[in-house]
Amino acid sequence: MKHKLIAASISAALSLSSTSFAETSGYQTDEQILVTANRAASSAEDVLVSQVVITRAEIEKIQAKSVLELLATVSGIDISANGGRGQNSSVYMRGSNSDHTLVLLNGVRIGSATLGSTNLNEIAPELIERIEVVKGPRAALWGSDAIGGVIQIFTRKVDGGEHFANATFGSDSYRKYSAGIGLKHGDGSTSVSVSHEESDGFDVKDDSETDDDGFRYDSLAVNGQQQVSNALMLTWLAQVEHGETEYDSSYQNKSDVNNYVWNIGAIYSSNINGHNNRTQFSVGQSRTSNINYGNTFEKPDGSVFDTRRGQLSLINHTELTRQWKLNVGADFYDEEVRGTNEFNTNQRDVSGYFAHTVYNQDALTYELAARYDDVEDVDSETTYNASVGYQVSEATRLVLSAGSGFKAPTFNDLYYPLSWGSMGNENLVSETSDSIEFNIISQFGSVAASFNLHQTDVENLILWDGAVNNDGIKMPGNVDKVEIQGAELGLKYPASHGTHEFNASYVEAEDAATNDQLIRRAKESANYKFSTDIADADVYVEWQYKGKRYDNVWGVGKVKLDSYQLINLGTSYAITDKFKVEAKINNAFNEQYNTINGYFSQDRTVYLGVSYQN
Repeated sequence: MKHKLIAASISAALSLSSTSFAETSGYQTDEQILVTANRAASSAEDVLVSQVVITRAEIEKIQAKSVLELLATVSGIDISANGGRGQNSSVYMRGSNSDHTLVLLNGVRIGSATLGSTNLNEIAPELIERIEVVKGPRAALWGSDAIGGVIQIFTRKVDGGEHFANATFGSDSYRKYSAGIGLKHGDGSTSVSVSHEESDGFDVKDDSETDDDGFRYDSLAVNGQQQVSNALMLTWLAQVEHGETEYDSSYQNKSDVNNYVWNIGAIYSSNINGHNNRTQFSVGQSRTSNINYGNTFEKPDGSVFDTRRGQLSLINHTELTRQWKLNVGADFYDEEVRGTNEFNTNQRDVSGYFAHTVYNQDALTYELAARYDDVEDVDSETTYNASVGYQVSEATRLVLSAGSGFKAPTFNDLYYPLSWGSMGNENLVSETSDSIEFNIISQFGSVAASFNLHQTDVENLILWDGAVNNDGIKMPGNVDKVEIQGAELGLKYPASHGTHEFNASYVEAEDAATNDQLIRRAKESANYKFSTDIADADVYVEWQYKGKRYDNVWGVGKVKLDSYQLINLGTSYAITDKFKVEAKINNAFNEQYNTINGYFSQDRTVYLGVSYQN
């Protein structure tokens, strides 16, 4: 199968390189400095992976009410949610499982150690500076979970002396208030941002409970740095999310969310014999906590889930020559789960050591990375990335890359206590993957475009559906294999009348044994965005298409989820150089659709807001 993909890649290269196809990630420009792909500040020419950068300007233009709104138009990403903002959600990157995407907040892991995934619905867009989305395996730099890709969120920065405030009101009694200020202190600055958001919500589940399911979130972010000397800079970060979410269940109807992340670091820069050298040290912790309440909303029903993860990282970046760059580093983190479930083991240590190099030689760029991870009481894994980029012309670049990844079993997979005839399996090993990808990145006149082919094989996939039967007790097992093949196309055309952006993707993510498409993932998807100025007003139009998907229903089996199309509209108008009014319509034509069987998506919503920035 891989040989077929390579042959198709070579054929595509020969036919398209002269046509000057080009990548636009939708948001990226050559001037941007990126950090997620290589774990070091890198220019676009040193990055050989497919990626998208969503900037603060894009967040404000889209007027996003959730992180999922920002990710929804990224090619190769599928999203499912148990309703709207605040409800449980999953992100599937390039057909991989929802727990095969590593999510970071300023370099700190923020996923649940019991579920293995991250609910991005809980992070306020008002606190975000930018999002970097790296597609494809990056375990050789980041370790476990980075099979489908990496999503890194960077906390908002406000320049010293500046401040902002805004208020938004909308459908379902939606209210949002946010504000921030930048504080200057010598050769440093600190940003403080706050956000409050609440809504009466809507009925999220198709069942006998017809009440609205609302939410309320309060968020605080502090992000700062201080230049101590020409060589030394200190950094600090704290971010807190507290929320309440209502949902429909037979015995639970409300959840309290308490998440926090803190991180402090030091960066030491030097020049040794003409070679730039940069060493970065950071220590931090993340916590995700959920307390579930019964139908009366009065007291916890005993269901408490709490993940605490301490993390320490040390990375050195050296420019050995103008053409040759080397990164070496180590990560250490301990994971601890607390709650009402009594796990046989509730803590483990993970260590990882990696090396990554980029070498530029005339029209060729080479990349190689390798990493060794040791997961306590599970196993050890060695992963790699290898890429070569060829600059066919000033406008066209070809990239061929390969890599491996792994996903360590969660605490639920390993140690979940006996309940309703099922329990964890302490003999599980990590899920592993091998990937190959081909990219064409170029400029065709005013049109930037991209085309890529990718394939991933995942082995030892962990299944809970009675994979192992031990004396009548069902346990998960490493029994499944998945084959994923896909293609992505991206175009961006900045014309005099406005900017057009289009992307489309096709992904076959199939169970190797049955050839069935994996649930909640569409084969076909497409997105179009247009932004322009009309009579001094900024106008934004967005179209989304998702093909049919399937879901599993207990006692029924596989059911089809119909394809759907969404139109979202936005506009803003500057009353003065400091005040701006905004309006947004999501799902303008009131499309009725489901991303999970039995759960509704939000109807048409309208938002009006005003913002002040100085």
